[in-house]
Order: sequence, then structure tokens, then C-alpha cells
Amino acid sequence: MKMLIISAVFLVTNLSFAPLSVENINTREAVFRVDGMTCGMCALSIKIALKRLDGVEDADVSYKDEKAKVWYENDKVTVDEMIKAIENAGNYKVNVIENVGENQSS
Repeated sequence: MKMLIISAVFLVTNLSFAPLSVENINTREAVFRVDGMTCGMCALSIKIALKRLDGVEDADVSYKDEKAKVWYENDKVTVDEMIKAIENAGNYKVNVIENVGENQSS
């Protein structure tokens, strides 16, 4: 019983000092204005298209705000590739609003 308590305390102590998440130093954030969305399904289609790209960690697309916010790995995917993915998901016009860690191909 004493050994079980010691093991439990050891486990809890080590877990409490473990980092909750390790942020990738190559992670960047880009925000796009997406014109042409007509419904919530448009936003969902864009999110799916973005998340299919290797290097896109997450995407939040708002039909109401006409914006797509994307968290991506700078060394795996470019802003141009994300723009193409959005445009290919439907009849959308895309502009970069903000790009923290710009990585566009020339």
C-alpha cells in the first residue's frame, strides 16, 4: 500500500511539471479575407481544404466575418499554397490580411 501511494505521488508530481503543449518554433499564423462565401458549408469546405495541406496545423474559417485564420508550419506549406487551396474549394477571391512569419514563394 505504501509503495502504491509513493508511486501515485511520483506520477502526479511528474505530470504536474510536464508542459501542456510544445509549440513548434516553425508555427506561423496567417489571416485571409475570403470573398464569395455564401453559407456555413462554404466555411467548412475551406477549412477541410486547408487542413488537407501538409503543414497546416489548424484553421478557423468564419462565413460571417469572411475570414480564414490558419496556423501552419512555415517550413512545410506556403501562403500561396493555402490561397490556391481556398480558391480551389469554390469560387472564392482570397487576400492576405495578416501573415506572421511570411513565407510566400517568389
